Amino acid sequence: MSLPKSVWRWAFYDFANSSYILVYPAFLLPVFFSTVLVKHGFSLALWGWTNGLSTVIGVAIAVLVGYVADRRGRFRAFMWSIILAFVGMVAVSFSVRYFVDYLYIIFIATNALFILTLSLSDSILPYVSSNDDSYYHGGFAWGFGYIGGVISLVIVLVLQKFTGDYSPLVFLSVALFYIIFSAYSLRGLKDVSLNEPVPQEASQPLTRRQKGLLLAGYWLISECITVVILFFSIFGTQELKLSLPVMGAFLLLVQLVAFPATWYGGHLTKRYHPLSLLGITILFWGVTIFVLASHPSIVALVIATIFGGLALGNSQSFLRSQYATVIHRGESGFQFGIYSIVSEAAVFIGPIIYGYASDYLHSQRLPLMFLFFLMAAGYVLVRLVMKKAAPITSAAAA
Repeated sequence: MSLPKSVWRWAFYDFANSSYILVYPAFLLPVFFSTVLVKHGFSLALWGWTNGLSTVIGVAIAVLVGYVADRRGRFRAFMWSIILAFVGMVAVSFSVRYFVDYLYIIFIATNALFILTLSLSDSILPYVSSNDDSYYHGGFAWGFGYIGGVISLVIVLVLQKFTGDYSPLVFLSVALFYIIFSAYSLRGLKDVSLNEPVPQEASQPLTRRQKGLLLAGYWLISECITVVILFFSIFGTQELKLSLPVMGAFLLLVQLVAFPATWYGGHLTKRYHPLSLLGITILFWGVTIFVLASHPSIVALVIATIFGGLALGNSQSFLRSQYATVIHRGESGFQFGIYSIVSEAAVFIGPIIYGYASDYLHSQRLPLMFLFFLMAAGYVLVRLVMKKAAPITSAAAA
């Protein structure tokens, strides 16, 4: 299936933002917090608190700005949020050397702004794709994003060889990658109509109770995925005894698997029910988690690479596309702001509890395995609701 130009340009923002997601919160900063900041008197739990506070701020801004963007202009809001997030990344880049004691404060602001950009980007999906194609286009964009993450990570690994693991240039390369390809995405979206009147008396496909249950399911699934992403580098270096370069290589391989898997996963929704495919990705998460927690070996890493790559992008992409089919396009900014609360605000509770549990048990293994049961419970809620929901048609959305 050929892709419209607007989908390509929108997908380039996923390409750009994956550099930040993969390198800052999933690779460099967790290890920096656990190895460098501990020498400044900070505990492992601070990493959870930092992400939690930044997310609460970010989702609050996302709801407010999304509401305004629905009425005043989505493109302009998106553009300025990207610029401010870039400025924050530059500040992080220099704080790792010159303002170490203030790094967590700077990262809180930066991550909050980045979360805002994700919410606004998600709200664009209903404008570049119909409901019939949202899973395919959303899967392509999410998978395409992994290529950006891979390229940025390779640049980081090369720079580390010449400048050190935590040099400002290593972090700055991510910021530059992000702004260059975000600008390319913005240039292509500039002429796309991204606003329409907000429906005054729009019919809803879900009752208030059903929507609450659906969002609760999203929250549980996103909670677990977020914790795995934020703490896996710490788990790998401390409990699997992997070096930072080996961790980087592992994350790189996961991205390489995730790109074709997520793209093809979107294509499979044309033949199989998305709910069933989402359930399969939850099982893949279970395999990944239990293998890593039970058998710390090279074989376990290989299995985790394959199943983790199959699960990582597809699970999140399916949720985003699914939500796009049950909201009205004219209020997508506000609605995806709400979505960001349950998909991102998981960071406020999960990582903090997980961090304290890991400190108390002196291990992440049991907390890691418990995540799968929470994820499965979330899927049960999503399935119960979506089996009864009638997605809004493109005509109704327009």
